[in-house]
Amino acid sequence: MRYRRKWYTKLMMAVLIGLALLWTLMPVYIIVSNSMRRTLEMKEMPPKLLFAPTWTHFEKVLTLDRFGQYFLNSVIITGSVVLLTILAGSLAAYGLKICKSKIGRNISNVLLLGKMVPVVTIMIPLFIMFNRVHLTGLHLAPILAHCCLTLPFVTWLMNSFIGDIPDELIEAATVMGCSRLLVFPRIILPLLKPAVASAAILVMQSSWNELLFALTLTGIKTYPLTVGIAKYVGALSVDWGKCSAAATLTMLPVILVGFFMQKYLVSGMTAGAVKG
Repeated sequence: MRYRRKWYTKLMMAVLIGLALLWTLMPVYIIVSNSMRRTLEMKEMPPKLLFAPTWTHFEKVLTLDRFGQYFLNSVIITGSVVLLTILAGSLAAYGLKICKSKIGRNISNVLLLGKMVPVVTIMIPLFIMFNRVHLTGLHLAPILAHCCLTLPFVTWLMNSFIGDIPDELIEAATVMGCSRLLVFPRIILPLLKPAVASAAILVMQSSWNELLFALTLTGIKTYPLTVGIAKYVGALSVDWGKCSAAATLTMLPVILVGFFMQKYLVSGMTAGAVKG
């Protein structure tokens, strides 16, 4: 009886995992396959699983459209957001670590309220402020907007890691002659590699895929990839071939970075979860 129950449990787990993988990978398969299908083949019902791939849509996206410029703009915006939020969030978390007041110890939980605020509610005030200082249309506008969205979460994440570092380690460094400011790059930052990797991939994914601020705060010369893909969606029709090809190329950097940093991502998300 126990053997049957164990076999039944394994079967149910396999079925659930298979359904989860199907639910997760099916949209990716549709996008990738449509990018290599001819336009008429996309409209066939039911769609064919086996087809002769074509690279026409990729050639049009890479040669006829300004995909390279959109890609460079996304790299500039996302890279700047990752560097700024990790640096500012780490320093803020370190400041909360050395702050001995009760407010300093509990303020990191309050920072999560900034993550819960809907993006639409702060879009108009940010647009008005950036427009008055003539930042709309520049890379700096979406960079600052994305930092406003991701900095509270990064500070909270870093604070959970720095909180696990013993106070005796910081005190020993100060006794050896390090100031409080030098303790951070020499002692704290090397211990935060898993946290930095976790924050980097999460911030990169959020900023790379963001569309609302990119659509309202950028200009023709600073459009990122998300706005470039949205241009393929017209009022009466959608260029599914170009849209799928551009989306496939846009997914690759995030997938590659996540693949190479998955070891740090898993350890970073689990470390600090259990204390004591």
